[in-house]
Amino acid sequence: MKNITFFSFIVCYALLLLPSCEKSGDQFTTKFVPGKEQITTRTADTCEDCPNGCCCCNIAIAHLTTVANLSICGVCEGDYLCGTYSPPSPCSSVSGQGQDIILTTLIPRKVFCVPAGGSFRIFNNGDEDVDLSFTCQFDMIDPDVHDITIPAHQSRFFVSDGECFVEGPCL
Repeated sequence: MKNITFFSFIVCYALLLLPSCEKSGDQFTTKFVPGKEQITTRTADTCEDCPNGCCCCNIAIAHLTTVANLSICGVCEGDYLCGTYSPPSPCSSVSGQGQDIILTTLIPRKVFCVPAGGSFRIFNNGDEDVDLSFTCQFDMIDPDVHDITIPAHQSRFFVSDGECFVEGPCL
């Protein structure tokens, strides 16, 4: 009789543990399926998040600008599709994926990734001019930095060479 009670207790305990394994958070952390595209798009938080062949860019508010509401088109991994825009030379047409970035005094800088050798567009969604500083050599020593002002509801186009050196704005 003791054996039946003991085994009944073990079986009940095992049945209680099995459902808890199915709710483990580790089962839901997969972001990439080998041989397939990514399940969801994502934006970069650090330079390590940039895919191979993409330049790590850092954009920050500068001077008196307190808020910058920006849309960037031509990023490696974005949140939506954007384009096609036709900037002047030396920039090429811009389309593909886009990413919205909001910079404030609490979050004054963000990282985004652009294809090496591709053009990209930075658009000011706000009602005031924004002063920005950015580089696409963020993970390099002595990066090439651009200080720009983008008027309200206007854009600036840039092109990255194969070494993540950025030319522009293309006017």
